Amino acid sequence: MVEQRTPNALVGVRFPHRPLKTMKKNILLWSLYDFANSIIMIAFLFYFSQWLVVDSGKPDWWYNATLIISSAIFIVVAPFLARRLDGSGKKLQGLRIWSIILSAFYCLTAAVMLFAPSYPLLATVFFTLSMASYLTSFLYYTPMMNDLSTSVDRGWISGLGNGANYIGQVFGVLVTIPFATGAIYLFGAPGRAQTLFPAILLFALCALPLLLWYKEPSFASASTLASTGLGDLWGTLKKIISVRNLLLLFIAYFLFSDALLTFSNNLPIFLEKVFGVSDSVKSYLTAGALLMSAIGSFIIGKLSDSVGHKKTLLFILVSWVILFSLIVVVKSFVHVSIVFLVAGLFFGPTWAVSRALVADNTPREIEASSFGLYIVAERFATLIGPIVWSVILTATASQGTVSYSYAIVSMGALVLISLFFVRKIRPAL
Repeated sequence: MVEQRTPNALVGVRFPHRPLKTMKKNILLWSLYDFANSIIMIAFLFYFSQWLVVDSGKPDWWYNATLIISSAIFIVVAPFLARRLDGSGKKLQGLRIWSIILSAFYCLTAAVMLFAPSYPLLATVFFTLSMASYLTSFLYYTPMMNDLSTSVDRGWISGLGNGANYIGQVFGVLVTIPFATGAIYLFGAPGRAQTLFPAILLFALCALPLLLWYKEPSFASASTLASTGLGDLWGTLKKIISVRNLLLLFIAYFLFSDALLTFSNNLPIFLEKVFGVSDSVKSYLTAGALLMSAIGSFIIGKLSDSVGHKKTLLFILVSWVILFSLIVVVKSFVHVSIVFLVAGLFFGPTWAVSRALVADNTPREIEASSFGLYIVAERFATLIGPIVWSVILTATASQGTVSYSYAIVSMGALVLISLFFVRKIRPAL
């Protein structure tokens, strides 16, 4: 069993030459980066999806194809990059590189939408590459959590990062409303495209502190990794899969993240097609749900350290099965909005607690590869989920907006199945 020590004492045990003040600064910078990348993510997911499907008149599958292809690109490159990271331990260097790359592709996407809106295919290509780069940055960002936490406070630290992420999304939604509604006009095509360059600028300003001032600890070199027998990619994957708890968790994570991400990524279109609400109403509703996600991340993340990460995750997943059922049953927009706000309370903690559970069960020498597989499971879910969602909508299109109810039911079923695998996870040693 893990020896129970105070978080301050554990800082000294893990990094004896790193003062507590530096650790607190690193945690703050790490959380601030999550705040930053959420601004650019929510702006593009929220407004690009509607620009492509609603404004440009393209079918829903165009947008879902960007998620599928970007996930496929990430799935191909992630194992190799993660293996290299396990050898070098240089998370900050990789995060700097991919932050620049993703910013460049997002700028290109915004430029096409603003100055060449009649070329939606080109914007879609750039957006796909933007998303692939954004996903890759998490290969370097997420394992930093293990440098900043222990089993005693891992849920809390993970919740801080996740909470900052959702606060950033709320900020991103609210700060871009004046640009989306035309209250503030910059240049180029009016409308939803106006939101994107401000989001990119805010990302850059808020991400720079971590990229410049984060103090990265030193770890074993690549030669040490090779001596463990994990020098080849297949050996690393076998090592991860051989950890029973990780295997069960990754299967469950694939299923429930499939459901949650597919639904959340298609939420703006769902609200537009089913209820016909305006961008302003969608923005405020999304902001409210995201704020609830931040609150949930802070509170439930903290409680999970006492209750247990597995028990907390089970409670969250049961709640999601109930919430998906309610979304299908209730018919008025007011009632659906209430369900969305309650669902937000459980959305953030899903990731805060699940990644803490991954950290609990991951050997230190393969943490980058393990977290890489964790992100791959999420993105592979985003590869399959949009396909399922699109097929159901297409197959039931003749029934009108009821087709969205069938799609949501399928998402609830995936969460229900994931509960079976989480229940079989044993207590971490």
